[in-house]
Amino acid sequence: MKKKSKLHVFISFFILVFLIVGGLLIYTNLRYPLKYEAQINKYSEQYALDKSLVASLINEESSYNKDAISGRGAKGLMQLSPQTAKFIADKLSEEYKEENLFDPDTNIRYGCFYLNYLREKFVDEVVYLSAYNAGESTVRLWLKDENTSKNGVTLSKIPFSQTKEYVTKILQGRKLYKGRI
Repeated sequence: MKKKSKLHVFISFFILVFLIVGGLLIYTNLRYPLKYEAQINKYSEQYALDKSLVASLINEESSYNKDAISGRGAKGLMQLSPQTAKFIADKLSEEYKEENLFDPDTNIRYGCFYLNYLREKFVDEVVYLSAYNAGESTVRLWLKDENTSKNGVTLSKIPFSQTKEYVTKILQGRKLYKGRI
């Protein structure tokens, strides 16, 4: 009888572990979906960006909804405003068409271009992610303020709680996308 009891405990333990691991995998895939891998890989490589960072940014911006529109009018997977997208199209010597912001290939290409543009301007990852969310001119003001930047290059404090949470979520999400893309 003891042998059956040990076997029963072992099987019960194995089933419990299987259910916990399975549940965590299901949760991770629901909370951190992954679509458009070919475009993320292509444009992350083209602009020398960390593809897991791009995947996390897309998740935070639109939850991988290619038709997403923010309350402020930002559109598509990487939530580009029409004004920013027009700026990018001009930089790339392309004709701007607002409807293209809902095209995953165009949106990810433009978003990666813009993230790289911000990275070249600000260098520090937290700073350029903050600029992607709060805007380039806002972050420049933060870098000039002694209360938010001690050296004019990095941020010691992100004064907008929404931007602080945004950056934190993207950096945490990147860890969950590592090895998946």
